[in-house]
Amino acid sequence: LLLLVVLQLILLLLFSLFNIKQLWSASLDIGDRGTETLDRWEADMILLKESLPVNRGVVGYISEEDVAGLEYGYWDNETEFLLTQYALAPLIFKKGLSAEWNVVVLKNEDLLKWLTANPGTYEIVKIKSKFHILHNLGNQ
Repeated sequence: LLLLVVLQLILLLLFSLFNIKQLWSASLDIGDRGTETLDRWEADMILLKESLPVNRGVVGYISEEDVAGLEYGYWDNETEFLLTQYALAPLIFKKGLSAEWNVVVLKNEDLLKWLTANPGTYEIVKIKSKFHILHNLGNQ
């Protein structure tokens, strides 16, 4: 009986060590991938900042959560919103079409859906991939 208990403890220890090694191996390049992603986001934000004609004030922020029926990851969307606020400070971002100038983080087909659901007079400047600036001409 004692031998069985010792054998079970040894197996449990080996299993635990194996799992620790797996988790450690899997986490080795997470920091590098996160850094690369943040660097790309910041580079895209620099392009937006250079293209926005305002340096201070309120800017709208239109994203996947503003398109009815579009599936999105809530925390991914919130993270992008916070990163945008940080990168483009001192601009103040408000979600939705809430200002004359708006940053849009949507793929082209999702932007078309948003435009269909929100008719108005807009000038849209494509910056890069899913990044656009939307000038709401109805506010002039």
